[in-house]
Amino acid sequence: MALSREGFKFISTKEKFVRSREGLSDVFQLVCLNGKPGWRIQPNIGIRVDALEDIFHEISGTEKRYQKNTCSIGGGVGNIFYGDNRKCEFVLISDADVAIAVEGVEKVFHEFAMPYFEKYGSIYAIDELLNTSPSERSRHRGPWLRCSTGVIAAKLSNRENYDAIVSVYAETMKTIDNGVHVARFKALLDVLDSMSPLH
Repeated sequence: MALSREGFKFISTKEKFVRSREGLSDVFQLVCLNGKPGWRIQPNIGIRVDALEDIFHEISGTEKRYQKNTCSIGGGVGNIFYGDNRKCEFVLISDADVAIAVEGVEKVFHEFAMPYFEKYGSIYAIDELLNTSPSERSRHRGPWLRCSTGVIAAKLSNRENYDAIVSVYAETMKTIDNGVHVARFKALLDVLDSMSPLH
């Protein structure tokens, strides 16, 4: 299959195809949903940057054994590119649908996943993606994770308007999930205050 030719390996314990690069991992996953009847297969993509995730997990509260599984950006291909996961899915009802789905998944992998990995595979690219318009919603991250990943990327990238980014995200924290993330976001800022940007 095309994924193995590009260096991806299927990790059965994670149910994902993963390709490791220097300091980061590219992730391609097929999410299977009950189609009633049959199955709906939705391709998901993600990029994990170890430097971002290591900082995030200082305050995340995520159990240690799950921390290596988190991505820095990503989501359903349909949602990222079209705003709707149903716009990029493959329905399996009969055996005849399998070949069509395999062909479709490989097309999605080449036309969407690989360019995504190439374009956003760095801290600086993720900083640009998440922080160019910090007050707007992102299809690459839910609000809490977007703000936390965004502020880490802004700090490490030595973003010129870092303080403004912090202010926008701090306000966002007050408005989502009844403010439950405010204290954790402040703890993240305390961690970042003691760090230097990348060179």
